[in-house]
Amino acid sequence: MRRFNLILLIAGTVFLYWMLKQLGWASLGLYLGHAGYYWPLLFLPYGLVNLLWALSWGFLLPDKMTRPSPGRLFLLHLAGESLNQLTPTASMGGEPFKVFRLRDLGVPWEEATASVVIHKGLFISSLAFYCFLGVVLTPFLLSISVFHLRLLSLAVLALGAGAILFLIVQRKSPCVSAMRLLEKCGLCPKKLKEKERELLDLDLCLAGFYRKYPRRIFLSFLALMLGWLFHAVEAGVFFRLMGHPINFGQGLCLDALATIFASIGFMIPGALGIQDSGTVLVALGLDLGASLAGAFAILRRIREAFWLSTGLLAATVGHQKATEQKPAVSSL
Repeated sequence: MRRFNLILLIAGTVFLYWMLKQLGWASLGLYLGHAGYYWPLLFLPYGLVNLLWALSWGFLLPDKMTRPSPGRLFLLHLAGESLNQLTPTASMGGEPFKVFRLRDLGVPWEEATASVVIHKGLFISSLAFYCFLGVVLTPFLLSISVFHLRLLSLAVLALGAGAILFLIVQRKSPCVSAMRLLEKCGLCPKKLKEKERELLDLDLCLAGFYRKYPRRIFLSFLALMLGWLFHAVEAGVFFRLMGHPINFGQGLCLDALATIFASIGFMIPGALGIQDSGTVLVALGLDLGASLAGAFAILRRIREAFWLSTGLLAATVGHQKATEQKPAVSSL
């Protein structure tokens, strides 16, 4: 799998380089130069997006005594998402990291795992709903054929169906059911069998959360959606800094449809090449021009590099602190 991901990453990098070269380095540089001294503004909207997503995660940790502060949750979320984007794990590599760090901070293992699993399901659901909003706006803003509109709609429906199925499975004892299935197939490891009690507790925690805290589920989803809306605002900020303002509807449509392409390329770290080519295609449909769209894609990658680096730094520091604390705990 790692070799396959590496091949896809190399192919995506080569394609991205070829695409940008075709657009013309001079034209791209002209648009990028418009930002001038306002470059720091490029990083602010996505910081707010991640803060809202971290707060949505906090709603799924109801115990005030063990819940980390909003600032620490922000760094934990950022670190986890960096690992999701940069590791060949189909956007799942950062989730175990979040669980272990929450456990190190005093959150019970079952609650930490349940919060991460539920948040992932809500995140995918909010992503599907956001992409649905973009598809709804498409006929009014883009010159697109009925066939391509249907393809986009099918992609969103598939994403939404997967999100709903994931949420339903969470309430049907997924851990113990999976272990029973492995036992019937004769593939259940002995170590997994020894964890049956812990897995049962996790299943009970998952199912119980939906019954006890429906309001927190709603608030978490609402915070995720607010984050996606600011994701659309970011697109407007980027185009304004490049000297070509767009309205909120255009920004939402462009960002949501580009996100569909990024979701399709989830097997490639950072959806490199897929997300960028999708952005250019959608921008052409909005009559924004290929070079302007390419410059927008580059700005997005610069923003990603900044926040991914920050997330990796947070993950490294967090891991070092956890390693330093373990000997002290064992000596006690």
